[in-house]
Amino acid sequence: MKGKDMPATRRRPSLSYAPFRASLLVILALAFFIGIFWIINEYQTYRESIANIRHTYRELYQARVREEMDNMLGFIVHRRSQADMRVENELREKVRTAYTIASHIYRMYREEKNTPELRAMVAEILRPIRWNNGRGSYFAGRLEEGTIDLFADNPFLEGLKIGRLPDGQGRSLPPEIIRILRDKGAGIYRYRFMKEDVGDRSFPGILFVKYFAPFDWYIGAAVSNEAMEHLLQEDILSTIQDIRFDEDGFILCFRFDGTIISHPEKKFIGRSITDLVGSQGTPYGRAMLEAALKPEGEHYIHYQMNQGGSRKSGQRLSYVQAYPDWNWILATDMSMASMEKAITEETRTYVTISFKNVFIFIGLFAVAVLFLLGLAYYHSSKIKHGISLFTDFFRKAADNQVKIRDQDLAFAEFEDLARLANTMVDDRIQKERILRRDELRLDTLLQLGMMEGHDIRDKYDFVLHRIVQITGSASGYIALVNNTQTHATLCSRVTIHTGQFGLGPDDNAAPRSVEEGDLIGTCVLKKKPFILNTTAQTNRFPAYPYSRPVRRRLDVPISNDSRVVLVAGVCDSSRDYDNSDIRQMTMLLEGMWLHVLKICSEKERAILERQVIAISEEERSRIGRDLHDDLGSHLSGVELLSKVLQQKLEKEVPAEAEQLGAIRELIREAIEKTRRLSRGLYPVHIREYGLKAAIEELVVELEQLFPVRCSLSIDPQVEEVATNQASHVYYIIREAMFNAARHGRPEKIEIIVRREHLHLSVRIIDNGKGFAEKDSKKGMGLHTMQYRAKAIGASLNIEPGPTGGTMVTLEGKVFK
Repeated sequence: MKGKDMPATRRRPSLSYAPFRASLLVILALAFFIGIFWIINEYQTYRESIANIRHTYRELYQARVREEMDNMLGFIVHRRSQADMRVENELREKVRTAYTIASHIYRMYREEKNTPELRAMVAEILRPIRWNNGRGSYFAGRLEEGTIDLFADNPFLEGLKIGRLPDGQGRSLPPEIIRILRDKGAGIYRYRFMKEDVGDRSFPGILFVKYFAPFDWYIGAAVSNEAMEHLLQEDILSTIQDIRFDEDGFILCFRFDGTIISHPEKKFIGRSITDLVGSQGTPYGRAMLEAALKPEGEHYIHYQMNQGGSRKSGQRLSYVQAYPDWNWILATDMSMASMEKAITEETRTYVTISFKNVFIFIGLFAVAVLFLLGLAYYHSSKIKHGISLFTDFFRKAADNQVKIRDQDLAFAEFEDLARLANTMVDDRIQKERILRRDELRLDTLLQLGMMEGHDIRDKYDFVLHRIVQITGSASGYIALVNNTQTHATLCSRVTIHTGQFGLGPDDNAAPRSVEEGDLIGTCVLKKKPFILNTTAQTNRFPAYPYSRPVRRRLDVPISNDSRVVLVAGVCDSSRDYDNSDIRQMTMLLEGMWLHVLKICSEKERAILERQVIAISEEERSRIGRDLHDDLGSHLSGVELLSKVLQQKLEKEVPAEAEQLGAIRELIREAIEKTRRLSRGLYPVHIREYGLKAAIEELVVELEQLFPVRCSLSIDPQVEEVATNQASHVYYIIREAMFNAARHGRPEKIEIIVRREHLHLSVRIIDNGKGFAEKDSKKGMGLHTMQYRAKAIGASLNIEPGPTGGTMVTLEGKVFK
């Protein structure tokens, strides 16, 4: 049972091991966050490195394929520019070869055969000779006769006259050739040949002829421009087919319609470029065609392709560009395996470095953990001593306003922090000074409110002394201004170093005109405060009311209803005066003036209340005397006459005598009520028998009127209370008892009257239902009780009783 009744105590952590546990948690948290940060940082660095590698390699690859494309286009342009010269040289070489053959045959067989036979022999030898894939052949004919003896491309023309072969411009062909042969013996001739089977379309070409005199022959070789162009394209395509560069780099060529005309894999030649698809299903062929046909835009194509027939795919880069002259599209394509390899190597390197860093981090972390935990364990034993040191430091910093000195700092970086700390201390000191000034001002106002029994000059001296303390001044004054604003009267002076507190014998307390030029009059006339913080400023005004020149001074006027009522000033503070000093002085002086007005108004109200109470008492006494002397006497006379009449009727008319007896009873009740009312209005028995007898009679009267029991305890010494004060005490007790009986409905009322030296203490306690505070403020009787208490200089309190009901307490110094 004992274990169940006792509350379970929670085990609190030990302060000695708090640094150890905190260090462990901090180390683990740091390890976690550092690890996360390190992983994220390493991963981000890896990503940036890979992105940098990709960007660098892509720029290199793009520059490489672009360079190959520029070289290829330059090669085509160069070859086209050299095509005519090459064809001319080739035709010259072929004709010279034929000329050599004819010369050789002639030398060998001229003795054996005649000229026609030799012509036929040479013609047959030259007829089958072809070059440039069959597009080049020989022709020969007799110059004088104009007969064609050899036309290898079209044997049907042999035997015809050469003059029947017009060129495309309508000119006769043989005269041109004859002129070249006769003038030079050999030469180049450009022609335009007409073919009727293709719609009379002309086909330009070039030929070379040379005259062979033994046969009277011209031997020539010709080729058309179209054939030359085809020859050039085939030669270039053959060159493209064999071009390889860098890592599996090649050049791809296809027409505008997408037909592939050159590809390193010959199986793709003749197929559409749109059929080419990457390893991931990417139609890179269609992308090449669309990119080349666009006038602007990116002409680089990236795609994936299996490497060397394996299933492993690699990235490739192509650069496409159109060659409109031949309706060709060229694409330089190369593998990006080096980039993939570099990325793989970089990844492997990062993984290796990461594992190495992890092991290093774990080792260093273990060393740091051991070191920090050991250090934390060591410092745990020093906590108690450290706490006492810190306590002493904070106590000194709070009491002595310790600051950080620059020479105590070991590092220059801490100087700014030290300045900030010192600024904070200065701010705290300033705020504490302002707070102390506010506290001193509020305490002054509170103390002023408690100085009800002091003379007004004492209050002026007290407030001025506090003003001098708040402003840190050496001296000060307060001067009152008359209602006409023409004179100011010095009413208080305080000087700290001399100990003067109040007006001294040397101070001039006579009224002084505000127009005499001193700063008091200037404040009254201009109705504004003046701050003079330099000697040059203070010398412009007389030193009054000070007895010697001052260095600094502050004078503040206080107004009431647009009228200056007083001027207060201080001088010779250790610092310059500012607006905060004006604010402090203004609030304190305004509070003092409001207190003065309040005291004056309270005094006037007390006088009026006493006059009202005196008049009401006099009127009550007059009414009480009239009731007692006049109405009471008349009723007593009526009662005596009715008694005589009753005695007479008892003998003569007994029935009417009985009715007259009832009338006499009513008259006696009226007499008693009149006597009771007169006592309430004018308790003459207080003067005759004293306060104690009057209270005892009041108790009897209350018990007769209300169903309540009364208990009275009274000291005999209360009889020494003066009659006027006793009357007020009596009426307060009467009002309290009747209020309790009427409204509280108690069963018992206890009246206790005690005298302690010169003080009177009265308590009326009932056990009724009590009272509501809001209702207690409405009754006229309670206000009258307060007025009577103030009239005799006592205090009246109404509060709930100790066991319920209400307790009315009257206390005050009423004895002389």
